[in-house]
Amino acid sequence: MQGFKRLRFRERGSATRALQGAPCMVALILAFFLPGSVPAMAQEPVRTEPVVVTATRIEEKVSEQASSVSVVTLEEIDLKHPSVAAEALQGIPGVVVQQSGSPGNLANIRIRGGDSNGTLVMIDGFPLNGPSNGQFDISSLPLVGFDRIEVVRGAQSALYGSNAMSGVVNFIPKKAGEGSRTGVGLAGGSFNTLDLNGHGRWGNRLGGITLGAGRFLSEGNLPNDHTDIVSFLGTGDYRFGEKNRVHAILLSIDESKEIPVTDRGFDPNAAKKRRDLLAGVRWEIDVTKSFTLNVSAAGFHEFLHVSYPAAPTTTIVEEYTTKSRRTFYRAEGRYSAGSVSNTFFGVEYNKDHSTDDSYWSDSSFPPPYVDNPSASTINRSAYLQEELRFGKGTGASLGGRIDGNSEAGTKISPRAAVFKELGRSGVKLRAAYGRGFRVPTIFELHGKYGNPDLVPEWADSYEAGIDYRTRGGEAVFSGTYFYQNKHNQISYQGTNRTTNVDAFSRGVEGTATWWFHPSVGAVLSCTYTNSWDKHNQREILGVPSQRGMLSLMMAPVSGFEGQLGWRVESDQLDYAPTDWYPGKRPGYGVVDTYAKYRIPTPAPELIGIALFGKVQNLLNRKYEERKGYPSPGINFLLGAELNI
Repeated sequence: MQGFKRLRFRERGSATRALQGAPCMVALILAFFLPGSVPAMAQEPVRTEPVVVTATRIEEKVSEQASSVSVVTLEEIDLKHPSVAAEALQGIPGVVVQQSGSPGNLANIRIRGGDSNGTLVMIDGFPLNGPSNGQFDISSLPLVGFDRIEVVRGAQSALYGSNAMSGVVNFIPKKAGEGSRTGVGLAGGSFNTLDLNGHGRWGNRLGGITLGAGRFLSEGNLPNDHTDIVSFLGTGDYRFGEKNRVHAILLSIDESKEIPVTDRGFDPNAAKKRRDLLAGVRWEIDVTKSFTLNVSAAGFHEFLHVSYPAAPTTTIVEEYTTKSRRTFYRAEGRYSAGSVSNTFFGVEYNKDHSTDDSYWSDSSFPPPYVDNPSASTINRSAYLQEELRFGKGTGASLGGRIDGNSEAGTKISPRAAVFKELGRSGVKLRAAYGRGFRVPTIFELHGKYGNPDLVPEWADSYEAGIDYRTRGGEAVFSGTYFYQNKHNQISYQGTNRTTNVDAFSRGVEGTATWWFHPSVGAVLSCTYTNSWDKHNQREILGVPSQRGMLSLMMAPVSGFEGQLGWRVESDQLDYAPTDWYPGKRPGYGVVDTYAKYRIPTPAPELIGIALFGKVQNLLNRKYEERKGYPSPGINFLLGAELNI
C-alpha cells in the first residue's frame, strides 16, 4: 500500500510519479500473499461468486471462466447510486471510462487501450453500438432496473462479431421472480441535481414483468451545462408449458443536454437532443433434454441532433443530425453432452442504416457547407463455440465465427482459451487467444472526413493470467498480462481524412479483494497499459498508461454500509476541443465516499426504507478526465428510497 501513499493530492499530475513503475503491481503481489497468512479468515462467512453469461452464453461462476471477467453487482449499484452508467464502471481493471465533464456529457468505454468503437456494448445480449460511429455513448444510460453489469476483456469477435475487438460490456436487467414489489427513490444535491426513479415487479411461477422509470436533472458545474434525462426500462418473461419461454425487453432514453465546451472553447449556446429506443424479444424452446433452441429479434433506433448557434466570439453556425437504426436477428442452438461438453452454433443477420446530415455556414465565407451521406450495411454470420469442462476446475473454450459484410467482405474470427485450477490451493491459471475485427462505420466511409477506401481493422489478442481465491471467498486476487497487435486500425489523422494505421497495446491488470474482518474489507485495482500508434510514433490518444483505485468497504453496524474510494490516473496524450495538436492531460487523484443505511422496520420483508448519500471529489481537487473538460469540484447527493 505504500506506493499509493506517495501520491500528493495537491499536485496535478502527481499520479504519474506515484504509480510510475512497480508500486501498483507490488501492492497486488502483497495482496496475493497476505490473505494466506491469516488463519482467522476461515471463520468468516462464505462469500458467493457472481454468475455471468456474457463470456460463454451460459450461466457460470466467474471462477469457471477462461476469460478475464469483472462484474458490477446489484449491491455495488445500490450503494453508489450512480446517476448514469459511467460512474458504476470506475475502477474495473483494464477499463477506461472518462466523462467529458459532468454527468450527461460524452462518456465511452475503452478496454485495454482499444478505441471505444472496439468495445461492444449490449443490453441483455442485444447490441447497441451505433451504425454511424460504431460506439455507444453511456453518458445518458441510467441504471434503474438493472441487476448487474458484466465486463469481458479481450477479443470476443468469435462470439459477437464486429465491435468486440477489445471486449464486451453487457448490462443485465432484473428479473421479476415470484411475488410483487414496488419502490420509489428521490435524491437531490449539488448543481441543482434531482434524481427520481420508480420501479415495480410482479411475477409467479409462469413468469413476470419488471418496470423501471427515472428522471435525472442537473445544472452541471459549468455555464450552459443543463442535463435532463428521462428513461424507461421494461422486461417480461413468460413460460408456455414446460418447454417454451419468451423474454421481451423495451428500453427508451430521451436526453436534452446543453454542451458547455466545444471546439469554440466554452460555448454559451451549443446543445444536443438524443433519443434511443431498443425493443427485443427472445423465444427459447427445449427441443429435447440435451438440445435447446432460441430465436432472438431486436430493433435499435438512435436519433441525435447537435446544434452550435452563433456565439459571441464567432459567426459560424453548425448543425448535425444522425438518424440510425439497427435490425438484428439470431437463431442459436445449444447441445449439452452431459457435464463435459456444451456446443453452441448459430446464425445472425444484422442490417444497419444511418443518415448523417451536416450543415456549416459562416456569414464571412459563403456559401454554406451541406453534407448528407446515407448508407446501409448488411452482415450475415455463422458461429460455432465449444465449452469443455474436464471435471472440477479444468476447462477450455474453442470457437470461431465467419462474418460476411456487404462493405468489408468476409472475416474469420477464431478463439481458444483454457483454465486449470491447481488442486485445492485456490490458484487458477488461464490463457486465451482471440482475433477481433471491426468493419468501417458509415460515417468513416462516407462522412465529411470519410474514406471509401478504408479496410476492416483487426487484431490478434493474447492474455495469460492467474487467479487466487480463499476457500471462504474472503480474499480474491486476479492478475493478467495482455497483448493486442492491431492491424489497419481506423484512425483520424488530423488531415481531414480517416485512414488505416497499425498499432499495439500491451500491459498488466490486476485486482485484489480482501475482507480482513467480516465487516471491513478493501479492494485494490491497478492497470498498466502501453499503447502505441506505429504510424505517428506516439501514444494512443485518451489512454492513461497507469490507472488504479483503492477502496475501503465498511459495514460496522447492522443496516449500514459505506465505501471510501481513491481513484488515480497518470498523464495521457489527448486533444482538447480547441487544440490543433495533442498534448498531455495531467494525471490526478480523487476521493469519493458512499454510504447507505437501511432503517429497521417492523416487517422488513414487506417494507424497506433506506437513506443513502455520496460525496464525490471529497478533497475538492481541480482535474480533467478528458483534456479541456473540467470535472466537478466537491459535490454531494442525498436521498431516500422506499420499497413495499
